[in-house]
Amino acid sequence: MFPRARMSWLFVAVAGAASACASAVLDVSSPVVFPVRTARLEIRDETGGDISAAQLRHLEETLAGELRDSGIAVIAPRAGEVTEVVGTIETFDPGIRALRFVTHYGFGTGRMQSRWEVTDPRSDFPATCSIDGSVSLGTFGGSFDDVEREVGRALARFLKGRID
Repeated sequence: MFPRARMSWLFVAVAGAASACASAVLDVSSPVVFPVRTARLEIRDETGGDISAAQLRHLEETLAGELRDSGIAVIAPRAGEVTEVVGTIETFDPGIRALRFVTHYGFGTGRMQSRWEVTDPRSDFPATCSIDGSVSLGTFGGSFDDVEREVGRALARFLKGRID
């Protein structure tokens, strides 16, 4: 029986280490009035140069993918009267993955802070929120891509009105 219990603990430890430890916190200032089904996505950089053009493109692709996976169509700019989703990236710091892997005490933590404004042609007031994502643990230090996916999932929840 002892070896079986040891194997169970080993399985739990491996599963815990393999899980992503990225998270995103959604803070809603003004909720979405109508659930969004189709949106135009724009992301602005206000980090003062902390995010490269390639990182910004990757972030936009990741967020658009998460929105599509949740059932929200993301369309090209200038495609007519649709919901405008404008994100402002205020902090973008992927951290140091090796430090996250070695220390496990929060050193090397990656962070992204963003503000979002949603303007729907059917509503008089914009919906607003902020989403803060981070990664401090995970397999081999966790991936900052997981933070971007979590931020995308939080944005999709916000756009669908699921803010509980």
